Amino acid sequence: MKILAVIIGRKNSKRLKNKHHLLIKNKKVINYTLDLLKNFKYFSKTIVSTDDKKIIQLIKKYPKFIPLERPSKLSKDKTKPIQVIRYVYRWHLKKFGKVDGIFVFQPTSPLRSKNTINKMLKIYKNFKTKRAVVSVSPVNEHPEWMLSIKKSKIKPLINYKSFIKRSQNCKKLHKINGLGYLLTPKDVLTGNTLIPQNSIPCECSSQFEAIDIDTFEDLIKARVYIHYLKYFQKKI
Repeated sequence: MKILAVIIGRKNSKRLKNKHHLLIKNKKVINYTLDLLKNFKYFSKTIVSTDDKKIIQLIKKYPKFIPLERPSKLSKDKTKPIQVIRYVYRWHLKKFGKVDGIFVFQPTSPLRSKNTINKMLKIYKNFKTKRAVVSVSPVNEHPEWMLSIKKSKIKPLINYKSFIKRSQNCKKLHKINGLGYLLTPKDVLTGNTLIPQNSIPCECSSQFEAIDIDTFEDLIKARVYIHYLKYFQKKI
């Protein structure tokens, strides 16, 4: 099974400036993904797609990785990730040929584990590389408890009865966590999303691993978890 790994990291993040270069325990956010993948044997190539000059310079320390500068037309706020992945894979087709799958990584998930990657690869192989695999996590804040506020009034998303439901009685739901998207070549070349309709879920039960650095609060959570990780492991 020949799998291409693609790391996507755009320069101008809106909600949290320069988030790929922020530090968690004296290490840049993006380095957690780079260090995790640098010795992974299952990827035929690892391409880093970015318009960030600092990331391109950083990749020089990882000789096995291929930096691919992203064109400005694919570095806009409205650019969809699948458009970037399609550009990368078409480039790869011309240079190195076909693969059996494309594994997409976002560097904003610094706590991603090898176990999650291996689980996704195993599922993909079990389904004969014919269906995409997407990492998901159980939701903590259930939609049945959510509401909107209109003219200083609470309006339930579902109905008022849902507010008195216990968590045990709520429907078990999951959300996309951003830890990984393993796509078929067809998904990449003809699709318009990283989550195709026939995707197979790969559940990650760890809320810490699923932290996605999108806000300053997310960054603090990751820093606290990394700081106390060894302490927690000793206590368990």
